[in-house]
Amino acid sequence: MRLVLDTNVVASALLWGGTPRLLLQAGRERRAGRAFASTAQLA
Repeated sequence: MRLVLDTNVVASALLWGGTPRLLLQAGRERRAGRAFASTAQLA
């Protein structure tokens, strides 16, 4: 599975934590679960 994070998500993860940090940790540990994307991203 490929995990693609927006630069803003990575910056938020490093600076403030929360959900963005959980996503980053999941990617590092290769345990990313469900994937969500907007319709615009899928087009």
